[in-house]
Amino acid sequence: MNKKWILGAGTVVLGLPLALWIWPGHHAPQPFVVPKGAAASEVARDLRDAKLIGSRRLFLAWVKIQRDPGSIRPGVYQLAPGWTGFHIARQLRRGPPLVRVTFPEGWMAKQMAELLEARGIASVAGFMDIVKKEKREGYLFPDTYFFNQGLEARQVVNRMIDRFHEQAPKDMAVQAKALKLSYGHIVTLASLVEKEARVPQERAVIAGVFYNRLRKRWRLESCASVEYALGKWKRKLSYKDLAVDSPYNTYLHFGLPPGPICNPGQAALEAAAHPAATDMMFFIAEGDGTHRFSRYYKEHLEGKRQRKNHD
Repeated sequence: MNKKWILGAGTVVLGLPLALWIWPGHHAPQPFVVPKGAAASEVARDLRDAKLIGSRRLFLAWVKIQRDPGSIRPGVYQLAPGWTGFHIARQLRRGPPLVRVTFPEGWMAKQMAELLEARGIASVAGFMDIVKKEKREGYLFPDTYFFNQGLEARQVVNRMIDRFHEQAPKDMAVQAKALKLSYGHIVTLASLVEKEARVPQERAVIAGVFYNRLRKRWRLESCASVEYALGKWKRKLSYKDLAVDSPYNTYLHFGLPPGPICNPGQAALEAAAHPAATDMMFFIAEGDGTHRFSRYYKEHLEGKRQRKNHD
């Protein structure tokens, strides 16, 4: 009995140093960058300089005996000074953590590209080159994604387009035909709805107003399209703004703009594919996120007058 107790205690004592080498401590993580193409010896040097490890040789030994396949992977890691060389080596061989990115509905491709680059996922130049060449604005579905770092822009664009086709209304092509529009027209219309609507219950009505104006060959007169043409979003547009020379200015040109002005979400796509059956032809912002809808121009002018007096 005593021999067994002594043997067990000895095992614990002997195993304690090994456990201290293997299991990570509890310290606040800090960012650590592994450059692309960096050798294990270079990474060990940088880790020691950052005071994340004490011994380069011991760390390199841990790297060699790890069972995880592959070499040290480049990327940005969150490592803590209290972690052991074993734990750090295992993390670096497994690769950096996935990066969570959320794109709000109504963002433009350029905004998405800038966020992707800031998170170390893909470059602005690579992303925008594909978007512009293939006219992907409007088809980059706004959602929450988990990306690996350092991806090719093509991989990111393809994933966002795949998500678009997963989330878009399944009958959108059929509805486009019924409305005498193309699939692309529905996406463009959805982008206008995304930017104009502020409350959920108005999306389909706004889509219905735009559809009525298209059917009657009226100018859409969407303020959002003018803001896109200006390259900035404004609380209030001037008469000079409304006269900006751009094919996207729906105050000057008939029909839909040449393409989407943003990347619409599922609700806006649904509204554009299923516009409300309404006889409304005009709407004006009330200032609280809602709109006042009118059938006749005289009513619309009265609404504008009241809104101006209220301001």
